[in-house]
Amino acid sequence: MNYENVFCCVDMLSLKNKNLCEKIRGRNVNISCLDDKNLKAKFYKCEIASLSFVLALLCKLSDSKHFSDFDEGFLSAESCLGEEEALELLDFLKNAKTIIIDENLKFHKDYESIKYFLNFLANKFNCEILDSNENKQDFSKAKFNDLKELDNYDGLVLFRTKLNDKFLHCSKQFLQIAKCQNHAKIIIEAKNLTLEKELFLDENLQGTIAFLDFENKSFDFMKIRVKEAK
Repeated sequence: MNYENVFCCVDMLSLKNKNLCEKIRGRNVNISCLDDKNLKAKFYKCEIASLSFVLALLCKLSDSKHFSDFDEGFLSAESCLGEEEALELLDFLKNAKTIIIDENLKFHKDYESIKYFLNFLANKFNCEILDSNENKQDFSKAKFNDLKELDNYDGLVLFRTKLNDKFLHCSKQFLQIAKCQNHAKIIIEAKNLTLEKELFLDENLQGTIAFLDFENKSFDFMKIRVKEAK
């Protein structure tokens, strides 16, 4: 089964589920902090892990009375999604058939509110919700909690995803900030995580988000510290 008119909220779907990515055809949109060049969709950039604010903004602009407590200017500024872009996304939703979300969102600290916003939008625009494993989702019992403050991802960031190797794929900018050379052996340190890996310069990557394939039951993005292994 192929999918058209997809409202995609997945970070790098082409890496997480290549088969599903290839089923997405026609006119689609993708909201993420990472531009997935292999996904056939118009890219809308937002801050890392800011989907709760993006969806809150869309809900506010689509029903200002129901979401009267929300400040659209604040939501737009925090998520780095412009209000004009949000209106374009709402216009797209009028003809959307499917909303696809990242299965890893279950580890997002604001997951309950995300489910609530998704359920509201899916009902309003008559869309079905799938996760990135192509499983149908029912969020009708979700309840809204106060929006939690977004985490700060300034500095070096690790993104966990499926790759064909175990190198830490990074950009030139990442190497410069880490003060390391390509193919250097490094120690990656994060909350509840210490890994020793080899750096690999990927000319297709930009910014300070590096990609790594590893097992970890947590949110896919994490701030890290990097030092050369001795």
